Amino acid sequence: MAIFNYKKREISAKIVYYGPALCGKTTNVQYIHQKLNPRQRGELVSLATDADRTLFFDFLPIELENVGGFKTRFQIYTVPGQVYYNSTRKAVLTGVDGVIFVADSQVSMEQENLESLNNLAENLKYYNRDINQIPLILQYNKRDLDNIMTMEELDKLLNHNQVPSFAASAATGSGVLQPLTACCKQVLQDLKRKSLRTEQVTSNKPEPDTFSAIPPTTENSTKPDTLAQDSIGLTNARDSLPETTAAQKPPKPQNLVESNTITTDNNAPFIAPQTYQPPAETLLTTDKPFKPEIAQVGKARLINPYTITLPLRLSTDADQRNLLSIDITFSINDFCRNDP
Repeated sequence: MAIFNYKKREISAKIVYYGPALCGKTTNVQYIHQKLNPRQRGELVSLATDADRTLFFDFLPIELENVGGFKTRFQIYTVPGQVYYNSTRKAVLTGVDGVIFVADSQVSMEQENLESLNNLAENLKYYNRDINQIPLILQYNKRDLDNIMTMEELDKLLNHNQVPSFAASAATGSGVLQPLTACCKQVLQDLKRKSLRTEQVTSNKPEPDTFSAIPPTTENSTKPDTLAQDSIGLTNARDSLPETTAAQKPPKPQNLVESNTITTDNNAPFIAPQTYQPPAETLLTTDKPFKPEIAQVGKARLINPYTITLPLRLSTDADQRNLLSIDITFSINDFCRNDP
């Protein structure tokens, strides 16, 4: 899912080039990186395997529109196509926002194309994603070769959902930029739809129940607005627990130094809950600051092959009514070095 950077006012979205081995994914990404303005693109990182490579770079297109005042930075990945690198392909799909499936147009690659597309659907299911719901573009590559399938034959084989498809030749650069542009636009539209759903859910929240026996308070008791849960991967454990209203809380004793025991109507002793009746020495020390505690832990995200970010929310009060959102970024570059 997309990552929001409030300091830079940017949204990082992830696009993955997927397809069978030697279909042209690496050539596509290398050509695009060369054509982009150096001021808009990041460094091209290559993670080599025995028979294939995984490439990564990011770029910030200036011609695409913003989403809610945020610029969109796209992270471009390729995956190794060899069958035995499926675990790597699955890892690269973590948090993906859009996919460009590169098919080899050669007649001899018909079965490999179909198996790779099915593999994409299976790996997306691992993350509870549906290939029919995610932004998807088909690029029919190697159109400059002989003995290739027609566009109609490729559509019949692979394009069952009638997603946009493009003819291309990564070796010559023909038709390479169009699939990426179409995928970026689809991702932006998907982000806008998710943002709109979040605003509608927020506006349709029911007002909290009021009790006539309790006078209205002037304090702001509403929680701060939060981003969509599916956008930052946070889960709120407190949402599954019933909240205790003010009318259900037992009254506090007037004398702070009295015993923690009170008496009911039938003269049976009743021990007040420690949540609402702490010891006297704790109540008398009102100037002691509250230490922030971790209220929510988000899902770790792979920003690039060497960087991981972990979203957290800290509670700044004892009732966890005010939450502070932070992102912790870890660099694992030192742990990925190979021994000489």
